This record gives sequence, C-alpha cells and structure tokens, in this order.
Amino acid sequence: MIDIKAGETIQELVCKHSIVLFQFSSKSCTPCVAIRQRIEAWLSNHEQIEARHISIDEQPELAAQNDVLSFPTVVVYVEGQVAICGSGYFSLDEIFAKLERLIELMS
Repeated sequence: MIDIKAGETIQELVCKHSIVLFQFSSKSCTPCVAIRQRIEAWLSNHEQIEARHISIDEQPELAAQNDVLSFPTVVVYVEGQVAICGSGYFSLDEIFAKLERLIELMS
C-alpha cells in the first residue's frame, strides 16, 4: 500500500476505481503499523483493490475533510460510496470478510 501522493485526492481515486481502501494512521500509533502490514499482505492477493495510506501527521486536512477523528481508521469505498468503515478498535478480519463478499458480488 502506497502513501497518498501530494495532489492526489480521495475523490479522484474513488472516481477512478471500483474499490478503494484508505488507511488513516499516525506515526506514533503502534497498532497502525501492524494494521498496515496486515492490509499490505492481504492486498497482495487482491490486485483489483486500489489502496492508499494517509498519514494524519503529514496530511491532517485529508483526515478532517473525511471526518476521521481517531486512528487507526480504515475506510473502503465501493462504486463511489463508503461501504465499510472501521475506526479505533475494530476487527480487520471482519473488514476483509466484507471485502471478500463484495468482490464476489461484483465479479
């Protein structure tokens, strides 16, 4: 999962791709690092999903514009709409299971 690039917007990515996963995190958040590693491992088998990491330390305006008030936060857009969201304490396995179902339905 790559970091969101300067000038790249969430709306631009959401419009370009059917499924987009965003992880918002902070450098000081140990669980954020672990979650990113698990997401990256999962994504290696799911090339149809576009993903970006957003550091709230470096781009707080993106977090604010998307109502991200805590971290870690994972937001998944499907066909331009928020379909899955987890923030603070959440099950990444549940998010993966929901994504798997969505992928199957869209195939």
